Amino acid sequence: MINVNPTITSLSESSAKLSGDLNAHTVTALLPQGLKLLNQAPEAWLLDMTDVKQVSSAAVALLLEWLKQAEQSNKRIEITGMPEQMFSFIEICGLEPLFAPLFRTTS
Repeated sequence: MINVNPTITSLSESSAKLSGDLNAHTVTALLPQGLKLLNQAPEAWLLDMTDVKQVSSAAVALLLEWLKQAEQSNKRIEITGMPEQMFSFIEICGLEPLFAPLFRTTS
């Protein structure tokens, strides 16, 4: 299987779009990029995951790192378009209480 290299693109000071495949081979490069964008956000950072294709548990670990930084900076993360497969990883790991407040529905 070919990995679709992930990208994270700033949409505004407080939002970004994540795309591609998120797995152990691809998330490492995204961690510092996402932290930089998160640190630029004034209070909340909206992360659009609509274009994320394939995920592994490494994607959950990536979000946990960003969430840890957000909490240390007194900021919050809101997520839209999370792939269905990530919900399974979150459930299996018992992380629903941690992630549930992050989900934002589009209207």
